[in-house]
Formats: sequence, C-alpha cells, structure tokens
Amino acid sequence: MGCAPSLKPGRELTMFRILLLIALLALPPGAALAAEAGDIDGDGRVDAGDIQAIDAYLEGAVVLQDSQIASADADGDGKITRRDRDLLKRRVDGVALKGEARVGDGGGGKIDLTSADSGVVTDKETGRPLAGVDVSLPDEGITVRTDSEGRFKLPKATGGKILTAKANNYAPFSLSAATGSPGGGFNLELERLSPRLQVIDDELHHLGDDRFGSGSANATDFRLRAEGIAYVRTFTLKNQPTGDMILRIGSVIGLDTPQSAAAGQTQVAFFGTEQDGLRVYLNGNMIKQIYINGDNIPVKLPRWLLNSGKNELRIETHAFNQPAFMSAGGLAGLLGAFGIGGMGMMAGAGIVDHDDLEFAHLVLEDSAGRPQEFSSRGRVYGGETPRGGEVYTPQVRP
Repeated sequence: MGCAPSLKPGRELTMFRILLLIALLALPPGAALAAEAGDIDGDGRVDAGDIQAIDAYLEGAVVLQDSQIASADADGDGKITRRDRDLLKRRVDGVALKGEARVGDGGGGKIDLTSADSGVVTDKETGRPLAGVDVSLPDEGITVRTDSEGRFKLPKATGGKILTAKANNYAPFSLSAATGSPGGGFNLELERLSPRLQVIDDELHHLGDDRFGSGSANATDFRLRAEGIAYVRTFTLKNQPTGDMILRIGSVIGLDTPQSAAAGQTQVAFFGTEQDGLRVYLNGNMIKQIYINGDNIPVKLPRWLLNSGKNELRIETHAFNQPAFMSAGGLAGLLGAFGIGGMGMMAGAGIVDHDDLEFAHLVLEDSAGRPQEFSSRGRVYGGETPRGGEVYTPQVRP
C-alpha cells in the first residue's frame, strides 16, 4: 500500500506561506476591517493562524493589505512589530498581566504592569518569573533589575528604542519597543542557553555615518555614535555542522527602505529607487538582506558555507541608491532637492550617505545538529568576566 509523501519542515513552512499569501490576496478589500481586531486572515476567529500571518509578515514572506495591517496593529502605533505579535499571542493564549502588584523586594513600592514602561520577565520554557535580570534601554544608558517576582519598571517610556534583557545562563532578549498599549506592559520571555544555543554578541551597535534627517526611521531614538558602516565578528565551531544553522538578530531599528516606508516605519521618500537594506555576510558570501525593522529576525547560515574552525560574520548597512538629501524625508527632502538645507549641500558635495541603524544581540542556534563546543570573539554576557577579545564600550552623543 502506498504512503502519501511527507514534506520536510522547511517545505511545510514554505507551503504554508504560499497558501497564506493566496488566502490573504483572495480577501476582498475591507474584509479585515469588518473582521474582529486581530483577525488578520479574515476567518472570523482570532487564533494561531493570525499569529502565523504576523510571523510571515515580519519575516517579509507575505504582504498584508492596509485593512489587515490595521487589524494586526494591537498597540495602535500604526506599525506592525514584534510587540503586536506578542500582544496577540497573549490574547490567544488567554494570558494577561495583573494590573497592579506589590514589589516583592520589601521596598513597599508598586509596579503598574499595564503601563508603557513596566513588565515582567519569565523563563520561556517554564513560565516562571526571573529575578535579577538586567532590563535596559542602552541608547539612554538606563538599566533596572527585576524584583523577586520578575517585575521591572523603567524610569521613562521606551518609545521606539530597543529594550534589552540579560541574565546569566540565558540568551539575551531584545524588543524594538513601542509604547505600551492599554492591554498591558511588557512580557519578556528568556530562553536558557545550551550547547545548541550560543551567544555571539549581546551588545547594541549603531552602524552608519551619523548623518540622517528628521524623517529617517527612529531618528529621534538614536543616542549612540556610529561605529562605522560594517560590523565584523568571528566565531569558532569545533565540529562541522550536520545541517544549516540559524543566526537570530534580536532587533533592528532605523532601516530606511521602500519596504520599511510601506510599513509606516520611515518618512523617507524613495521615488521608485531600490535599496540594498541591511546585508548579512558569512565568510564573504552575502546570505541575507533585511528591509524591514523588527525583532527576532532569523538568518539561515547554510551548512556548506560554515567551517569547522573559524568563521566570519559581517553585517553592513547600505549606501542610499539616490541623492543623500532624500534621506531627510518630507519637506526637508523636497527642499534638499533644490539645494536648500544641509542634506542638499551634502548631496551636492558628492558625499555618500549611509543609512544609520541599530541592532542588538546575535544568537547562534543549531536546533537540528549535535551540540557544539563554541567560542566567539567579543563580549558574551553570562559570567563574571568577558569571554574572548574586545569589550565594546558605546560612546553616547553629548
């Protein structure tokens, strides 16, 4: 008796995305407006299928209609981010943070867990709260520590900045955080490190040339000076991987591309020009281009490009494929077109303008292979002293 052929996991995911794209395109205009908020696929329910639709959108696999974007925008900030995905998942799972709770460290204070600048940190596998986790806004130089019940409160709202969380023996977590929604504060889930989950870098980095206009994505959120246009990190694998590995980039903000403009993330006008986005190279080979700001971005590292021994990872921002004045966006960009204003003069002087952006955290995952003995050049959070060479010290703008 014959058996029906089974799809490999990667092909199953590809088939799902194809079917999802067909279903989304088949929806009549305005269908998602008529649907319940959160019902992105228009099937009359808010369930795991809607979470998968957001995942596919954040990975750039599908394009949503404006009405579907409005339905997926759980925090009401006009953009689809990891924050919307997490809020929707909590809704599907029936999870809600308590509105107010006493600080468990004996201080007698209260933390409003529904506010825009508060939240709780838990173990992703067990759901248990984690005490002593450093929660930071690196761009602001602000760090707080969770109490005995995993709760924290930041001294100011996060806006569009990158929020990070670090704890010993856990992979670092980051979120390109929008202000909290009426539905609650942050729910940060940390994943325990293992031989198959290793940290390459746990810092926040600013790439670019410190030249960006007010209409550029996250222009008001940047405080760190640019380190340059490219970031290079080496890591060593003792064994040749038996399959592809995954590099996870915790968060990316500041990308100015036609795709991020379509998602409402930037005011830059591109006038039909294409942009290269954020490029990721492995051992000299480009393996990924990222066009949309977001969180927990997966990058496949092909097995045939990985070495047993030293490997080099390069992450590089792009030069604008257009006059630099356009990166001012809006009225400033139009004025620049006529040589009025600083950006216009820069373009006239022939200066190449690179996109300013920030990213946080690089984690290497080998879920299908055998455990690796792993080392990385750079600071790795999770012990009393850094592992390997240099420690990066960010320079804050005056």
